[in-house]
Amino acid sequence: MRTYKYKGQEHKRNRHLQKDLHIIAHVHNHFVTLWQRHYRIYGHCEDYKRPSCYRMIQHLTKLKRLAKYQHWTIPYSWCLQECIQRIDRGWQNFFEGRAKRPPKFRSRYKYKSMTFDGSQVKIETINKIAGCPVAKIRINRRWYRFWYSRPIIGNIRRVTVKKDFVGDWYITITTDSEGLEPAPKTGRTAGFDFGLKHFLTCSDGTKYQSPEFYKSAAKLIKHASRALSRKQKGSNNRERVRKELARVHRKINRQREDHHWKLALELVRKFDVSCFEDLCLEGMKRFWGRKVSDYAFGDFMQKIKWQAQKRCKHVVQIDRWTPTSKVCHSCGQIQMLFDLNVRDWYCHNCQISHDRDINAAINIHKVGASTFSGGDVTPASAGSL
Repeated sequence: MRTYKYKGQEHKRNRHLQKDLHIIAHVHNHFVTLWQRHYRIYGHCEDYKRPSCYRMIQHLTKLKRLAKYQHWTIPYSWCLQECIQRIDRGWQNFFEGRAKRPPKFRSRYKYKSMTFDGSQVKIETINKIAGCPVAKIRINRRWYRFWYSRPIIGNIRRVTVKKDFVGDWYITITTDSEGLEPAPKTGRTAGFDFGLKHFLTCSDGTKYQSPEFYKSAAKLIKHASRALSRKQKGSNNRERVRKELARVHRKINRQREDHHWKLALELVRKFDVSCFEDLCLEGMKRFWGRKVSDYAFGDFMQKIKWQAQKRCKHVVQIDRWTPTSKVCHSCGQIQMLFDLNVRDWYCHNCQISHDRDINAAINIHKVGASTFSGGDVTPASAGSL
């Protein structure tokens, strides 16, 4: 599967997309109400007593014939059925313990996306505008233009139209084309330690810094938030300032994602096997707060796993309770009294001075490499430092 994301052009015709989103939000809230009513009566009942997705779709078809719900016929039926299927999956996850809470109501102003089947949409290319190619897509019997930044490879399977908090529209197209891009093997493995002083420390001694994008834009967020709090609720000025604040947060998010993708691609191309430590990020946020969120180590792990899968590489995560920082990688001696402010320490058993982060990365690499079996790989170690 391969995914393409395009930005829609600003046009007054986009108001129809907003109306379609309002209709889908109405459908979502209607069937969430039915599910909640059934749950109040039966609770965690047996599977055969729960309203099935098929019954809900049948009920949707009957409602669309009534004059009260005549406007539900404007969006494509597949789009509404997909909304019901998502509600059904949400309740099933709740019953089976995979989710803490069932699907809830959504305001029509906060409902942001709708999904279409690939056979329901049509895409046609247009001439270039200001040097950038433009294409148009047919959704819900109307044509909308978007910036056709790169060609689509494969048959279209699914199309998602989403609106962000700034008000811009984005079109995500999923095709059946294979996304695998095998990279040449380097035969190297490495371990990485996540820290607050350095974003990542490699077992070969390399330290990767992370620009703290949220910290750099703290003043812009501060001024935009103050301006927002001074505006009257419901006014046009408040909506204008809200979009300005949303643009600042969007820029921070894009900068962080760009840095994560580039770093993940660099590590995957350099090492065949990358070993990381499984961390309790929620607990770390309680201790160190915003800095952990600014680094977004969990998001980085998702990206490097995807890059490794895409290029036939491997990512190994060791157990979070494995001691790594206070164990000497040379002799295995454990340093008992070991505070977080100790960055360098000396092993009295083998007389070696250790850098805390590099020593932890080497231990992570040892444990991760011992659990991984496959191919001839060479460890990237800084044991001689």
